[in-house]
Amino acid sequence: MIEKAVAAVVLVACAALLLRMALPARQRAALDAWWLRLRSGRWMQTRNLWRWRARRAEAEREAEDAIRRAQRKPRRDGNVVRPESFKGPRKPH
Repeated sequence: MIEKAVAAVVLVACAALLLRMALPARQRAALDAWWLRLRSGRWMQTRNLWRWRARRAEAEREAEDAIRRAQRKPRRDGNVVRPESFKGPRKPH
């Protein structure tokens, strides 16, 4: 059953693209502009909102990780912070 539905969707898409190719350039441009306006409607706004929430959650996780890294006790030499990664022998260039 699902194979028939997928085949029908593919057939409709191919027919639509074939008809688009048969249109003159001016009508093709008008059809493309209509399609872009349609895509930038409510559906795109909903999708962008969903993505925004995911990006915000990821940014919060990264911020918490950065805060945890910054709160680790670095070695202080007066007013200068000397991270542990600076210890050890230097490699000659």
